[in-house]
Amino acid sequence: MKWYELDEGERIKQVFSKYSIADFWDWWSDKQEIFMEVRIKNWELIKEVATKYSLPFSSSGIYVCNQNQLKTVIASVRDKATVWFGINPKKKNYNKRGWKSFGGGDYFVDSINYLFVDIDRFTKSKTATKEELKNCDILADKILERLEKQEWNKSYIKVASGNGIQLLIKLDVPIKLPNVIFDNSTKLYQINDEFELIKSLIKSGIGRQIARFCKKFRDVLKVEVDTSVFYIGKVGALPVTKNYKYDGFTWRGIIDMKDEENTGLSDYILSAVDDKDKFKRQNVFTSSNLTRDNILRPGKLRQNKLVKLMLDYNLPYGQINNKIWYSLKILLRDSKFNLRSDEFRELHKELESKFKGDLTLNLPHQRFKFNCTVVNNFCIAYGLPLIYELWPTKTKKLDMRLDIEWGMQELVSVSTNLNSDTNIFEDMKEVKDRLVEGNYLNANIVAGFINGCLKKYGEEKSKYYVDNVFDKFFNYE
Repeated sequence: MKWYELDEGERIKQVFSKYSIADFWDWWSDKQEIFMEVRIKNWELIKEVATKYSLPFSSSGIYVCNQNQLKTVIASVRDKATVWFGINPKKKNYNKRGWKSFGGGDYFVDSINYLFVDIDRFTKSKTATKEELKNCDILADKILERLEKQEWNKSYIKVASGNGIQLLIKLDVPIKLPNVIFDNSTKLYQINDEFELIKSLIKSGIGRQIARFCKKFRDVLKVEVDTSVFYIGKVGALPVTKNYKYDGFTWRGIIDMKDEENTGLSDYILSAVDDKDKFKRQNVFTSSNLTRDNILRPGKLRQNKLVKLMLDYNLPYGQINNKIWYSLKILLRDSKFNLRSDEFRELHKELESKFKGDLTLNLPHQRFKFNCTVVNNFCIAYGLPLIYELWPTKTKKLDMRLDIEWGMQELVSVSTNLNSDTNIFEDMKEVKDRLVEGNYLNANIVAGFINGCLKKYGEEKSKYYVDNVFDKFFNYE
């Protein structure tokens, strides 16, 4: 079962218990002695606990620098108040009284270490339902899937915040914030343009891209991204604590944790400083159709499914050039693959020699998107193995009472008369229009259709259609 399908007790035992406070601390701190703010909206409780354990504190929270301190604070406060943590590590700076101390504001943030995403429901009048949690989880996974294309989903935690989902995605290199000087005579911080620029990087750059990406799912899922969390001083739901709300509480916990390296993420975020136009052009949250299966990576060009299709099969030059090579050029464009590299030049020369024709290098306009259905339809037409998921938009399973397999044609002695001028897609469409959901007679209709295919296309192609195509076409919407 998915975590959101479980009752809270089972959710704690089966999911949250996999990750301890120590696991969370080691991931967040990279096992470095840096300071985390434990945010509590209760001044008396802050002062009581911090004083008892000799920990630094401010009006907004208590500051810990190792897992034992974090465990101690959580144990002391989680049954008394909702607890958060500062997303980014803190440092001492001058407060408005002119004293050097910790604090909850932006000037006390030491560095930007994380991209923080908070997903919540539209309606917040009561504790989130399992369906609402499911929709929050779906949107979180869509964000991670998009980041996967750049391999930036290798270090993150997914937290059940109580009534939503929070993602904490680790930068490969922390972005250090410059110190801002406090003027004791005026009791004001001096203007620091560099600080203001770096402070706004997440919000105005990748944060804005994420927000736009998520808008298209807003009306369907009824959940949204809180854009205010892209500020550097924001706090998140502290795992292994309780969220007190709606006359009760819900436990918070880690659903998933990855701890490798999101190589290049910091450079991408910082690129907005040097060239804003280039940053926009490289927007990793644009509606490109690149996925892990079709992105082209240097050193692995020949491992791509589409490239392997061209290398492994002898196909007609005209169709290859118009459909498969054109599709590959879209992937080359979207992957920003270097066409001058020795790797690509060698492959290009080999393919032109194999198909005995020119494979032009003029990349298609951006309005043309990669479509795996074009490739799959080509494979179906020539009886080749399907290299992508067949008709990925046909996701709804219909109750067609059909268990399609080779041999079912023997259920009937009749055969459907198929027009000699139509192709297999047109033939299937005509049969699909005759099927009625929930009707057991659908099996006889399809069986007759297979017999018709045997007469029109022969046994080899007909068996290919049965094994690879008919189930997804007839049983799904």
